[in-house]
Amino acid sequence: MQLCSMCNLANGDHFEEGECYICGGAALKTDAMIAQATALLLEKKAKSFSISTNIDKEWLAKEERAFDQRMRGAESVKNFLNRRISAALSKASGAGYCAEGECKVVFDYSKGAVELREGDLFIFGRYCKRAAGLSQSRWTCPKCEGKGCSNCQGKGKYYESVEERIGEPVKKAAQAQGYTMHASGREDVDATNSAGRPFVLEVNAAKNRTLDLDALSAEIAASGEVEALDLAFVSRSFVEVVTESHFDKTYRAEVEFEKDAGDAEMMRIRTLEGVMLLQQTPTRVAHRRADLIRHRRVKHIEVARAEGQDSRAATLIIQAEAGTYIKELISGDNGRTNPSVSGLLSMKAKCTRLEVTGIDDGYLDLCRNGDANTANARKR
Repeated sequence: MQLCSMCNLANGDHFEEGECYICGGAALKTDAMIAQATALLLEKKAKSFSISTNIDKEWLAKEERAFDQRMRGAESVKNFLNRRISAALSKASGAGYCAEGECKVVFDYSKGAVELREGDLFIFGRYCKRAAGLSQSRWTCPKCEGKGCSNCQGKGKYYESVEERIGEPVKKAAQAQGYTMHASGREDVDATNSAGRPFVLEVNAAKNRTLDLDALSAEIAASGEVEALDLAFVSRSFVEVVTESHFDKTYRAEVEFEKDAGDAEMMRIRTLEGVMLLQQTPTRVAHRRADLIRHRRVKHIEVARAEGQDSRAATLIIQAEAGTYIKELISGDNGRTNPSVSGLLSMKAKCTRLEVTGIDDGYLDLCRNGDANTANARKR
């Protein structure tokens, strides 16, 4: 097996040099591409940059064979190129390398070309969903892929979304190419959220990087449907902090019963406090979730009734572990959640309105303060 000088260096300088088995010689264009990238960074007067290397997937498959022959001292060619490029570019241009650089240098080895793109921004916040009927993420019609058809009544999507209500004003202000919301869990389309659910908005190729976050928060809130609070710049790594975190939550659930439910029935509901639920994946989401039995604890439950309220209705305040299906805790989902309000009362019960009123996510603020300071320093 023969490798070019670049791929050979990545593999401990172990192989004979010649026509490269891994890259076919494409990696030898690296120094010339670095020179192109340096000129672009100097022209832009960039203070910081990140890099992205696009290589053929076959490189990764072929270097596995090289690894089989030389495990010690070997590393991925992609990793080797990233280190070499970032060090050389920083030295030649005077710009600092960081994952959230003000611009991104893309090395496309399939074309031997270099492109300078605006860097991405990452904005942390907590959203409140005041109006039911909004999905969290954009829900594009799969039949027409957003173009509009009879399946989606010409809208190109099934629902308006929280992601759009926040993302569109930010995209416009940042003069960006696009955006993606990364959130800690989600509520149902017909549920509301007054607690503030943590998210990070990834803003792609932002030309304007000095955003007035307070003004954006006010603009988003003007719709009356969605608020975006606690906005702050964070690093890319904070996406994982938010999406991989799971928090206990408090809910306000309006419930209707099949029959009259008196004080005895209300006391029976209170016995759910501290109980461990067995929840099989709900029927309503079984088409997109693995069919599992989840163990979730009800930490606290209160029953409230307004004076003169119908005896077939009540309001439940429920604090439960992350991932608890509240609607099914009430309905029982035909026995798939046990115990349940319906099962305890031996009558049908259904949730007619659900609101997330509390999320125990305070530790994120400790993480965010340090991360936001780093992100702001990088922006400057």
